[in-house]
Amino acid sequence: MPRPHGRHLLRSSAIMTSQSKLPITVLTGFLGSGKTTLLRRWRRDEALREAAFIVHDLSELGLDAELLSDEGAPTAPGKLHGRVAALHGVHARDQLRTSLGRILDQIAGLDPGAPQVLCESTGAARPWPLISALTQDARFFLRHFIVTVDALNLHRDFEDGRGLTGDTGPIGDPALLQAAEVLAEQIAFASIIILTKVDTVSKAVTDEQVRILQRLQPKATIGLSAQAGILLPQLDATPAPELADLKARADQLELAGSTATADQVEATIIRDPRPFHPERLYQAVCNELGTGLYRTKGYLWLASRPAHVLLWQQSGSQIALELTGYWRAEIARNIVAMILL
Repeated sequence: MPRPHGRHLLRSSAIMTSQSKLPITVLTGFLGSGKTTLLRRWRRDEALREAAFIVHDLSELGLDAELLSDEGAPTAPGKLHGRVAALHGVHARDQLRTSLGRILDQIAGLDPGAPQVLCESTGAARPWPLISALTQDARFFLRHFIVTVDALNLHRDFEDGRGLTGDTGPIGDPALLQAAEVLAEQIAFASIIILTKVDTVSKAVTDEQVRILQRLQPKATIGLSAQAGILLPQLDATPAPELADLKARADQLELAGSTATADQVEATIIRDPRPFHPERLYQAVCNELGTGLYRTKGYLWLASRPAHVLLWQQSGSQIALELTGYWRAEIARNIVAMILL
């Protein structure tokens, strides 16, 4: 469970903006900060069984939408499949506003109706274009704008946040500088900041990070999370952000006409029918990953585990492998073997 920190969680003064409108909760944060893990945890909550989900993904692959769909069902870009909408590729960039307008209209017509909408946004998202697109339909309102921040990467790459404030001078690494600019912009619009993976750093480090994040965005509620430990109902007491205030902030920061995603962040898909050699993959990970490789994620085939579908997730220096199933060829082979027996 998350550690409460002072006044940061569970304020008691929240009032819904309008009972007649559908609330939208946005979950964003820089690449690899734990958004999908958190959302997959929330999706298991019975209270969110009828909720609609929008997955805004920079990659053409649309993996996050597939992970959130029932039984990993494939999704089509720009379309609502069941209660999960996949906005990846061009729908996440040039066509974001148009595609979101169409998806919101479809969500409003769901039967039974969705009690709320949860939107997971790419870590390369620019906040104001996303907020503007999500609030274009008068039947919806912005309930939360949540930004996840990876405590370990904040500690290693940005000196616990001092790299975002400028206290440590300019960041020399161009890749980290780009990441810092995107993260600082997201934090500026946050109504809630969730500091994730706090179990990977000490309490003293966490306390310092909270202090700096408060300085960056004094109006935000701050929650601490380990292993996706914060549940959405814990945030109910946090007031909804005022759209007029967010618009004023965008004007102040000269972001009103900004692109939907950060200009210098690109997504590349690697497809290969051959399995990875485990030792060569290990050596590549240890010796070849640069700071400009913010995030890698996808299904992996290891030669040492030929039957297993592995979900590979890399964020900075953190790497995780998760067994998610079996390749169809292996399932078919097992069925044939059972029939022959």
